[in-house]
Amino acid sequence: MLKYKKLVLLFICCCSIETIAQNSYAIDITKVKTEVLRGHLDLGGNNKTGDTITVNSFYLEHNRKAFIPVIGEFHFSRYPNQYWDEELKKMKAGGITVVATYVFWNLHEFKEGVFDWKADLDVRKFTELCAKNGLQVLMRIGPFAHGEMRNGGLPDWLYGRPIDVRSNDPMYLFYTIRFYKEIGQQLTGLLFKDGGPIIGVQIENEYQHSSAPWGFTYTDAPKERTAAGRDKKIVQDGVGINEQGNEFANVGKDHMKTLKELAIKAGLIAPIYTATGWGYATIIEKGSIPVMAGYAYPFWTAGNSPSPFYLFKNIHQQPDYAPVSYDVNLYPSMAAELGTGMAVTYARRPRVPGESFLPMMVRTVGSGTNGLGFYMYHGGTTPSVGNYFMSEGSGLNNKSYDYQSPIGEFGNLSSGYFSLKLINYFLKTYGDDLAPLYPVLPETNAAIKAENTETLRYAVRGDGTKGYLFMHNFQDHLKMNDLKNLSVTVQTKTGAVKFPESGTFTLKAGSSAIFPFNVNYNGVAIKMATVQPLCRFENQTKKYNVLFALDAIAPEIVFKGKQKVVGIQTETRNGNTVVKCNSQQINEFEVNGISFLVLPEKEAQKAYLIGESGNQKLIISEAVVLDAKEKISLISSNNEQINFYVLPNDARPTPAEGKLEKMKSISKKISNWRLTLPKVASDIKLIQTDNSHFVLKAGSLDLSKVNDLFVTFDYRGDRGICMMNGELQTDNLYTSKAWTIGLKKYQEALKSNDMYFYFMPMQKDAPYLSYLDKEVLPDFGEKKSFLEIKQPIISVEYKVNVVLKTN
Repeated sequence: MLKYKKLVLLFICCCSIETIAQNSYAIDITKVKTEVLRGHLDLGGNNKTGDTITVNSFYLEHNRKAFIPVIGEFHFSRYPNQYWDEELKKMKAGGITVVATYVFWNLHEFKEGVFDWKADLDVRKFTELCAKNGLQVLMRIGPFAHGEMRNGGLPDWLYGRPIDVRSNDPMYLFYTIRFYKEIGQQLTGLLFKDGGPIIGVQIENEYQHSSAPWGFTYTDAPKERTAAGRDKKIVQDGVGINEQGNEFANVGKDHMKTLKELAIKAGLIAPIYTATGWGYATIIEKGSIPVMAGYAYPFWTAGNSPSPFYLFKNIHQQPDYAPVSYDVNLYPSMAAELGTGMAVTYARRPRVPGESFLPMMVRTVGSGTNGLGFYMYHGGTTPSVGNYFMSEGSGLNNKSYDYQSPIGEFGNLSSGYFSLKLINYFLKTYGDDLAPLYPVLPETNAAIKAENTETLRYAVRGDGTKGYLFMHNFQDHLKMNDLKNLSVTVQTKTGAVKFPESGTFTLKAGSSAIFPFNVNYNGVAIKMATVQPLCRFENQTKKYNVLFALDAIAPEIVFKGKQKVVGIQTETRNGNTVVKCNSQQINEFEVNGISFLVLPEKEAQKAYLIGESGNQKLIISEAVVLDAKEKISLISSNNEQINFYVLPNDARPTPAEGKLEKMKSISKKISNWRLTLPKVASDIKLIQTDNSHFVLKAGSLDLSKVNDLFVTFDYRGDRGICMMNGELQTDNLYTSKAWTIGLKKYQEALKSNDMYFYFMPMQKDAPYLSYLDKEVLPDFGEKKSFLEIKQPIISVEYKVNVVLKTN
């Protein structure tokens, strides 16, 4: 019996040791590569005031200072031009620094030789508004674009002519030259060299990798592709891995080089040129940055298998969708299309949860990417000529291009918008610190597969001494569990850094973290922190660093040596100064005169940085805060009461309307305000006429006192259709996400027209059922179809301008 007890005890001890080994991780960064190549690329430039943008083999530099662009895709032609300014302000508020947009050829030259640059097609006005809002621009000029547009953006009138599109066919180049010249004329004076916002131009899209169907293809007929004749056997649908290689690579390289030359002759001169680089797509060798993609929920492939896009890797050396056509050692890793959302087709309907956005970005940046590009960041509606649809066929929406994106089709924000701010703001303000740091992976990393949900996913970016620990606990199409009793030790050239310094932490399911070590923020040396940097700013020479605490991880900052800390209690550990924060409240303190603010994660998602460089403020509010230079705009959904904090508290808000109250402050340096607006009741009528039809009567719609009205249908069915004046306005293929329609863009038409909503039932044998979450699948029983529509919700969006006058 004693022998049996000893065996049991030995077994328990072994299991305990194994558990500890599984939860304690270690990584050595002392031998990390830090060299970069310079001067080998035909990229870079300067403007009239002497500002420069350069590109080396690992990152971008502005005036010789590293930076990481945060790129958000927004197609101006898919949104009403009278609201562009507000939407661009939302993008900036979300942390976007560069707006990427397509110039769709078939929209601007719908009829051969007749160009349209007016109203929603006014690319110049859109670019000027980007500049007005302090946003840079990446102009995607095609001529082939894709973007789920009809013919991939090629005009209908090219079809059927003896022209080899997407090649050096002289007639194709003739029309391309004409198109490029038109774009160049529209953008005169707006290029970076002239002091304008356009820092980048993308040539073509997925060249020799993907194509679109011509809009003339017949149902059940072989698909006709928008590709050069020679390339039709190598191109594919959507983004993917092209393992067969590219036997026409040399011809393709010549075409891409030719397109860049034509763009330059047309005046489209920029310091950065990009070309999609995934899956043997052809770039301009040494003349463009190959930009990458990552889609965890694509509609162009069947099935719901977990993707590799949540696994850390050295993405600079091993790009996603590799093999690639270029030498990875020559170019920085930049992303153009990371799937913050996804289109759906009738037969394939992936639902992209907002909580999937941030972990993918943490993984991608932690893997070595030095430019984030979100596709889409802002959705829209594909224009049409009556009921002649300009969207691509193949079962996609005829009108809606909501894309499940952070900012939706009607400017409505998803949960992903707020969580993405956590990394966008970090890259925007700490990017110069991060960009030169190379990725280092643990030795066990290669053995982790997508289906492995028990092992911590982590990586470090460092230079041998300083750096950032990246980790997350998310995987698409799988349920994750909390990872408990974790610790990570990073071996640096100056010694080991352990997270946390004592004890362990829990990484909650779905969460992510970026922790700094051996960094220096405004002269304050930090050994390590279990809080994540959000942003830093300056106001009247006072410097601020804003960080945030994560759920289930005790927030502490270890400052090197003995430091003078004011405003919070400290303790000494191994000769260093330790600050322990309260994870449930806002912590504000100073270290050697530098201000630090540590927020709970939920508060960090509500934080907005506003104002000009050197005179910035941090606003924290449930409302969306838009920066309008002399004032701010607060946008509140269905709530006329708006609370907000202001840091520093040297300004008194003056609202254009409403009652303002000063509330009890949580700190001497932070002011707390409550603004109450007059409540507005909706006076529109939404009438249900039968189990599948609704009529919206809004002839008296008055938006003078509100920003917008939204109608939301939470339904289970096949699809929803919105009609007015005999034309399809927008459509919704059911994915389980509630369907929201904004009325602002229709306010004039609604004065004399009713709007009709029509819902079709889901069929028992529908091809998309396997894409839907199990909890929303109906019990058909003996029935062959199913339709359920809950009571529609009409919500009011308030907007108020507030001037912040300095005391």
